[in-house]
Amino acid sequence: ELLEKGERLSNVVLMGMGEPLGNYKNVMTAVRRMNQEIGIGARHITISTVGLVPRIQRLSKEGIQVNLAVSLHAANDRDRSEMMPVNVRFPLSELMQTCRDYVSDTGRRITFEWALIAGKNDTPETAHELGNLLRGLMCHVNLIPLNPTDGYDGKPTKAADVGTFIKILADYGVPATPRVRRGIDIDAGCGQLKSKVQKALGRGGAPV
Repeated sequence: ELLEKGERLSNVVLMGMGEPLGNYKNVMTAVRRMNQEIGIGARHITISTVGLVPRIQRLSKEGIQVNLAVSLHAANDRDRSEMMPVNVRFPLSELMQTCRDYVSDTGRRITFEWALIAGKNDTPETAHELGNLLRGLMCHVNLIPLNPTDGYDGKPTKAADVGTFIKILADYGVPATPRVRRGIDIDAGCGQLKSKVQKALGRGGAPV
């Protein structure tokens, strides 16, 4: 269809369809095929992960310059373990050292995903905590507005608070930008489709 329009697929993000690094062999096969057979540059392919430390270490040795995005969402073990149980297995100290080693091994910048939740992880105090965690690391923080999701009463951060968060991170030399929200009207944002399906099945909603 794209060829008929004189267009081509130029960017691919492996995210939101299960943990990509949990399906490592097949994901890497797909990445290499997209790169070699379709002609999508490795630097235009992004692999997202919740932070599977051994797989990030393995990826750093692959010799292919894909982008790595790590879902962070909290800057201390208590809060992150509550939001993301994987943190119990791979705590922040281990994850962050692995990320620093990844940058050193590949020369590639890491993106950290951060879903802003009003009053929970969008405060100035949290921004300072995150700035200290990422200080000196070649990285970028992708600030994600919280999507409205049935069954979760979290609220998106106000624009002014997003701006304050970004300014504080900048004081630590950590660049950050808010992500443009897309697909909200058709329940295609993060967490929305799952919530819709669970509601239809009578299971209730879930956070992002």
